[in-house]
Amino acid sequence: MSYEVLARKWRPQQFEQVVGQDHVIQTLARAIQTNRVAHAYLFVGPRGTGKTTTARLLAKALNCPKRGKNADPCDKCDSCKEIVAGNSLDVIEIDGASNNNVDQVRDLRDNVRYAPARGPYKIYIIDEVHMLSAGAFNALLKTLEEPPPHAKFLLATTDVHKVPATILSRCQRFDLRRIGLKEIVGRLKEIAQAEKWKISEEALLAIARGAEGGLRDAESALDQIVAFKGEKIEEADVLGTFGLVSWTTIDQLATAVLKGDAAAALKTVAELDEGGRDLQRLVQELLGHFRNVLVWKHAPELADSFDLTSAQLDGLKAQAALADGEKLLRVVEILTEAANQARFALSRRTVVEVALLKAARAATVVSLDELIAQIQASSADGGAPAPSAGTYIPPARAAAPPPPAHGKRPGHDEAAHLKSRWPALLGVIAETAQLAAPYLKEAEPLRVEGDHVILGFDPEFGEHLKRVDTSRTRLAIEKALGHELKRTVGVKFAIEERPQAESEPQPPPPPAPAPKAQEAPAKAPAAKKRNLADDPIVKKTAELFGGDVFDVRE
Repeated sequence: MSYEVLARKWRPQQFEQVVGQDHVIQTLARAIQTNRVAHAYLFVGPRGTGKTTTARLLAKALNCPKRGKNADPCDKCDSCKEIVAGNSLDVIEIDGASNNNVDQVRDLRDNVRYAPARGPYKIYIIDEVHMLSAGAFNALLKTLEEPPPHAKFLLATTDVHKVPATILSRCQRFDLRRIGLKEIVGRLKEIAQAEKWKISEEALLAIARGAEGGLRDAESALDQIVAFKGEKIEEADVLGTFGLVSWTTIDQLATAVLKGDAAAALKTVAELDEGGRDLQRLVQELLGHFRNVLVWKHAPELADSFDLTSAQLDGLKAQAALADGEKLLRVVEILTEAANQARFALSRRTVVEVALLKAARAATVVSLDELIAQIQASSADGGAPAPSAGTYIPPARAAAPPPPAHGKRPGHDEAAHLKSRWPALLGVIAETAQLAAPYLKEAEPLRVEGDHVILGFDPEFGEHLKRVDTSRTRLAIEKALGHELKRTVGVKFAIEERPQAESEPQPPPPPAPAPKAQEAPAKAPAAKKRNLADDPIVKKTAELFGGDVFDVRE
């Protein structure tokens, strides 16, 4: 007797044996029990998820004379045995890839009129229906919409987007999902126990990961590894046979990336490449791992969907604490780009190594938000006030010392402080009210009256007031001013002449032009540069960023 592979030997023969497709099986079983079976069904899903198996089960159940009230076929009558053996006259299986022209569909259309030979229904199972030609689809339309009462059509496809909408509208569609890791492991364990094989839990997990949601692929891999290694299998046997990478290696590599240990990451890649591991598969699994870390960081309640053991989940939680969400997102973007490049690269190892170097740097480099937080924390400890993110403070305004507070009222002190900080506040306001920011450059805090700050426009720019007097702009201004003053304030707009600062002397009349006046401007930048270098704000910023003042521009 010839050997029968596991995928055929363990093909489900009852609805309850179908793995991971409860939503489809429950609907079909209910339709059979209530006699509400449609004339055409379309089963959609990835390879190895049970599309053709479900169609055959439905065909057996419909033509089984001993079924009774239960939806499952009896598997003992002649009809069930003939369908299982593939020689039933009433269940015709057609391969859409090799029977895709118009003439073959016309023959089907002519034969469907004849009554079934044994059972109550003549059932056509068309596998890979998307391979039919446009003419074949058109020839099938009318028959598929209004077949004889004894005819049923069961279609299966992996590429539903290639099926015309006219065909889809005539069928009840069922989408079969990829089978979960735990479900595949459970089915493989059941097969191993029945066959009396000794396979470790880690080996079953490795086979299930390599199957990518297809149970048939997992059963074929198990069949292959048993033929190669015998009836006692460990994880190392599976990894070496199929070029897979262990979960432990993925975990160590991810930890090295998050800690910025580029040397350890490159060493691991070198060992895997020399061991014959599939580096393209490595990038995909590493990408899936970081995706889980990112999801855990933002939505821990979704951990049940990760298909991980408790020990693996604990390791993932520990890695999530090593980096914030922004850095993890950048790592995922880098690995996604590497996964696309690795498919076509001549040297996959180079692509993987460069991607891991970028990821390690992205996971450890200090972000702009962290720098701003450090500057703000330093300011809170008594240092110079920090500029807002993305805001450029003109040197002339930044270098101007605040007016003396001796003998002034509290409101006057706050107004003077807001004037000195107004360029920085404009950057904060622009983050929320971008359209109004250009018009606010012509305004300036004039005074503080109780809980309101008066923003004044020069009469020359009075028409700008209506551009900024909106609820969105008011909210942005009040939020920025309140944060600066450490209290809740409102804002009022006014059009009036701006008073000159008391510390500012009246400008003298312009002197008569000197014969060598053109040499004077050359000395101004040097003086401004010296003044700017002594400013406490610039000193603090240069110290944090490691910079220096090298030019002054108006």
